[in-house]
Amino acid sequence: MNKLRQLEQLIALPQLSKWLIISFVVGIFSGIGSAALLASLEWATNWRESHLWIIALLPLGGFFSGWIYHQFGKRVEAGNNLLLEEIHHPKDIIPLRMAPLVLLGTDLTHLFGGSAGREGTALQIAASLADRLTKIFHFKHADRRILLMAGLSGGFASVFGTPLAGTIFGLEVLAIGKIQHDALFPCLVAAVVGDRVTLMLGLHHTAYRHAPIIPTVTVIGLISAIVAGAIFGIVAMIFAKLTHKISHIFQEKISYPPLRPAVGGLIVALAIWAVGTTKYIGLGIPTIVDAFNTQLPPWDFAAKIAFTALTLGAGFKGGEVTPLFYIGATLGNALSLILALPAPLLAGMGFVAVFGGAANTPIASTLMGIELFGLESGVFIGIACVASYLFSGHAGIYNAQRLGSGKYHFMPVQEGRSLASQTQVSARTVEKKIEKQIHLFNDLHFWGFVHQGEEIAMHNLTVLRLYFHSGSRVPKKTFWQKLTAPTLTYYLAARAKDFGIEQVVVHRVSVGFLKGDPLHHDHHEFPHHKLPQCVELVDREEKLRSFLDEHTDELKEVRVVLLKCEELSP
Repeated sequence: MNKLRQLEQLIALPQLSKWLIISFVVGIFSGIGSAALLASLEWATNWRESHLWIIALLPLGGFFSGWIYHQFGKRVEAGNNLLLEEIHHPKDIIPLRMAPLVLLGTDLTHLFGGSAGREGTALQIAASLADRLTKIFHFKHADRRILLMAGLSGGFASVFGTPLAGTIFGLEVLAIGKIQHDALFPCLVAAVVGDRVTLMLGLHHTAYRHAPIIPTVTVIGLISAIVAGAIFGIVAMIFAKLTHKISHIFQEKISYPPLRPAVGGLIVALAIWAVGTTKYIGLGIPTIVDAFNTQLPPWDFAAKIAFTALTLGAGFKGGEVTPLFYIGATLGNALSLILALPAPLLAGMGFVAVFGGAANTPIASTLMGIELFGLESGVFIGIACVASYLFSGHAGIYNAQRLGSGKYHFMPVQEGRSLASQTQVSARTVEKKIEKQIHLFNDLHFWGFVHQGEEIAMHNLTVLRLYFHSGSRVPKKTFWQKLTAPTLTYYLAARAKDFGIEQVVVHRVSVGFLKGDPLHHDHHEFPHHKLPQCVELVDREEKLRSFLDEHTDELKEVRVVLLKCEELSP
């Protein structure tokens, strides 16, 4: 019976049951929110196209949208970046006002003629509604992180009709090169339920044409797919950097926030009048559909980049992903003129690959391509998405996205930093690292120190030190549990090992005292039970904080110190 109780499956079953119910509710919230968004955007788009004079009022609509956020939405203005920050470092429950504010702001953008998407709105609605459960269930940081990730998956899947891509998106978008599988089940349930709820409410997604002929994978076809993916990635990087640059310029030059979208709206309205068409504003779904059926002007993708970067950079609300679909599909259509692949296939490859490069989500974008365009195109879509991911560099549309690991093993980056703050090692340093590795005999002194003047690569680590009395035991409730409780020193070291912490060291203290204690000495055979004890853990800050969150109850009487440092390594 005791062995039966120790089965992992039986231990996990109550938790899985709990998350099944919670994720189901998150999926319902996501589906309802996305349905409301899709219905309102369809109305706004149809009304604008029937009353084109309203585009002249885009500066007024921009001012109104900016004023609303300035008055009532300062805490939620960061949008998707706020969601990612709360997942990485949970602080405050996301205000419920985020949902109606971003819905209204996005509708205003599309009604008056801005160029934006919808995924950002769906993610914010889903996550802000899902976070209501934090108050009900009193979630700690680890559970709340999973809850918000499920919200991201549910919002993405329900707004695009891609449950598998939505599942992986919620896991993959947090950090480049790192996926945490502990949220896989909740994200999957929320994504599937969210998608079904949206469909049950009568909302349907655009059906795109599948490529009628999929060529066999030949050397020419493989090279064409890689070249196309590289171009998709470079264009994704240009879009992300241009949008951030325009946003920085507007914030630097215009101090009053509501004026930023007003000025941006004026420029966009004048540009629409100058080009004489509305094909570059709004979601652009008709043009995306045309990219699979007819040859389009080869500059359409560049025009959409300019209109969208200016709209979002000026402060209008909306997402980036649907414009990225437009950019990718029209770019793929243009590349069919010079590459040995059919236009419908290249349009589908670009559709998902530009998004995957800009969001740094190659797996989610590949799955999305398979869900939308069929398994037959999967090989070419996967090649394009991976190549786009690699060629987009360490840039992206989400500034709060973290660097879980670098994209290239030969180009070190500062792991754990956000894209907004990360600084890559210079090319000169990279070349020196590649050419010059530390040699055991040539580069080290007899005593083991590196010769002065040597340049070696560094990457950020964090040291977590836990201080407590050497006689401390794991806190328990009953008398017998307290009597048989393991020492806190051994317990923490063993738990850190199981948690996958990179390095753990228990320091032997000969003399010292903790706060409020007298000075104590180590008498070797019989050390004083209040002699200070120090357990040191070394790993990335994010992982150490997760360890702390998982062991809050055991650390109530422990003094915790985090030290950020850099490891010198060959």
